[in-house]
Amino acid sequence: MRKVVIVGCGNPLRGDDGVGPRFVRYLWERGLPPNVKLVDGGTSGIDVIFHMENADEVIIVDACSTDQEPGTIFCVPSEEVEELPTIEEANLHSIKWYHAIALAKYLLNGKYPRKVSVYLIEGKNFEIGEDLSLEVKKAMEELADYVMKMHDIQGNHAVEVELTEEGYIVIPSHIANKYFSDCMSVLVVPKGMQFTIIPLPTDVQGGLLLKRINKEGCKAVLVWELLPAGISPGKKKAVWDEEERGLVVSLM
Repeated sequence: MRKVVIVGCGNPLRGDDGVGPRFVRYLWERGLPPNVKLVDGGTSGIDVIFHMENADEVIIVDACSTDQEPGTIFCVPSEEVEELPTIEEANLHSIKWYHAIALAKYLLNGKYPRKVSVYLIEGKNFEIGEDLSLEVKKAMEELADYVMKMHDIQGNHAVEVELTEEGYIVIPSHIANKYFSDCMSVLVVPKGMQFTIIPLPTDVQGGLLLKRINKEGCKAVLVWELLPAGISPGKKKAVWDEEERGLVVSLM
């Protein structure tokens, strides 16, 4: 199966500079297939490079500032992608798209992606603490539609789970039966505003109890001790991650 990696570069705390990380988040909510890996280059740092290893295709999205109209979308020609700054010009403390590619060429050697596509969105406001401008938000959504169509990526792979007021995550029967049918315990890994629920093969490995709660086969795991403050109960988006071998649940 073709391995596609989509990387969103930028600082999510500096207004439109965060369009890359927000782009991958927006795609995640649309539910992408298991062969598509989304990487938040705004928080990952240098390890974003190793997510590109052995990929058939890498798609990078970042903000830019060129004095064009805010929200203008640019596609960097492939020949320009190949003529990028050297490793000496890369800044490990502020990974931009050209840093990511320069480092990947240096570190991955023969495992460098077969194809790299770069899309840039002209920003309007780069102040600390600001949200995306309306122009950039609209462009981000349009680019998401374009990328999915042009790169043959299908959506609608997301499912819904429920976070109850008691602090249980309830997994519907069709997901529980598909991925958690033979396990009675799971490992729950918190990361920011996401949980990854990983089935454990045997109970002797510990973990949290995954209980069947009804005759339909829905299952639930108690996670209230792991929840960040202020998380509201209700329906939450979730996507099965084939690489992590777990169900990634968004707490947003």
